[in-house]
Amino acid sequence: MRGKITQKKVIAVKPNAAKDELLWDTEAKGFGLRVKPSGARSFVLSYYAPGLYQTRRRLTIGAYGPLTVDEARKKALELLARIADGEDPALVASDERRATREETVKAMFPAFLQDGVDIRRESTLSYYESLGRLYILPTLGHLPVKRVAQKDVTELHRSLRDKKVTANRVVQLLRGFFYWLERRGYVTGENPAKHTERFAEKARERFLTGEEISRLGEALRLAETQGIEPAPQHRKPPSANRPKNEGMFSTAPQIANPAAVAALRLLMFTGWREKEALTLRWDAVDFARGMATLEDTKSGRSIRPISAPALALIAAQPKLQGSAYVFPGRVEGKPLQEIQRLWYAVRAAAKLEGVRLHDLRHSVAAIAAGQGHSLILIGKLLGHKDQRSTARYAHLSDDVRKVMADSVGAHIQEALGASAGSATEPAPIRRLRALP
Repeated sequence: MRGKITQKKVIAVKPNAAKDELLWDTEAKGFGLRVKPSGARSFVLSYYAPGLYQTRRRLTIGAYGPLTVDEARKKALELLARIADGEDPALVASDERRATREETVKAMFPAFLQDGVDIRRESTLSYYESLGRLYILPTLGHLPVKRVAQKDVTELHRSLRDKKVTANRVVQLLRGFFYWLERRGYVTGENPAKHTERFAEKARERFLTGEEISRLGEALRLAETQGIEPAPQHRKPPSANRPKNEGMFSTAPQIANPAAVAALRLLMFTGWREKEALTLRWDAVDFARGMATLEDTKSGRSIRPISAPALALIAAQPKLQGSAYVFPGRVEGKPLQEIQRLWYAVRAAAKLEGVRLHDLRHSVAAIAAGQGHSLILIGKLLGHKDQRSTARYAHLSDDVRKVMADSVGAHIQEALGASAGSATEPAPIRRLRALP
C-alpha cells in the first residue's frame, strides 16, 4: 500500500493475522509504517545499501506512540541524508548491537591490562588485575562498556566503604579504564568514574623509635640464630590436600633464611621499597662510590646513596654461581620473592603489631629529617621522583628547628642569668639509637 502516512492512516491500517502489513509513504522515499499481526505499529526505512549493488536493507526507526508520524518522518529524512553521504545506518546499528553484546567490561578489561604491559610496571599491572578480579568484574563485568553509568560506579564505590582506600583505588582504576576506552573509540561522552566522590583518606605516618628499632634488631638476631615462632596468623594446621606444604604452618621456632634476614636489614638501613631490595643485582652496586643504580623502580631509573653499614651488609652476602642477585631465591637465577612471612614473625616477636614493612621506609626518612637533613636530600635517599612525596616529612624538619631553638635559647638564658628567663626546663635533645 502507498500513500501519505498520517496519524489517521496509522490507526486505520488493520492487522493481518498471516503477515506484516506495510504502508509506504509517498513523500519520503522508503519511509513506511509496519503493522505486526499483534497490532504493534512501528516506523521503518527501506533503502539500498551504499556501494552494494541491489542490496536492500530495512531499518526500524521506532515504535508508534513514543514517536509521532512527523517525528518519525523527520528521522527518516535525516537517515536518507546520511545514506546519500555513503553511510549505511542499518550496518551501523547492527555493529552497535554487536558491540553491546560483546564489548562488556569483562571482555575489554584484559585488553586494557595487556595494552599497559610496555607502559606500566609489572607490580602495577598485577595490582590492577587483582582490583579488577576482586571488585570490578564481579559487579560491572556483565555490563556493556557503553552502558556503564556514574550510578554504577558510585554504587560500587559505596559498597566498599569498609575498605575506603581500596574503594578509592577502584574508582581511580575505572577512570583510567574508561579514558582508555574513549581513546580507542569504544565509548564517547563523559567518563562514568569522573565525578564519583572519593572517601577521605588518612595518611599513615608510623615512625619507629630507637627503642622499637632495637627490638626489631633483637628479633632478627633470634631469627637467624635460635629461630622464632611464625606470626599468629601463620600458625594453623597444614592442609591435608597439599602435602607439599606440610610443616609450612608449624608453630615451632624456625631459623630464618639468611638472605631474607639480610634483605630485611637492608630495608631498615636504606628505606628502599621491598622489591627494590629483593631484586638488587650485584652489578647495580658501586662499592667505590657507595651508590646503587636501580633500573626499575616506581619512579623509573634511580641512583641511590648507600650508607657504609648497608654496603658492608651487601658485601657480606655470598655470591651464588648462576645468580645475578644479592639476595637469591630458591629458584635458580631468580631473586628472593618475598620477606613478608619473616617480617610478620619478627614484628610479632618484637611486639610491634600493626607496623607495616613500608613503615621502615618512613622511619628512615624520619631519622634523616630528625637529624636536620633537607627534604631534597631525603628524597634522593628514598628515590622520590617528585618532591611532593617527601613533603610529608616537612613537619619533622620543623621539630628539629624547635629543638635547635630551645637549645640556643637555653644557652642564652644561662648567659643572662636564671632571673632573665622562665623557670621551665628546655626540652632535651633526643638522640636515636643506632640501627642494628
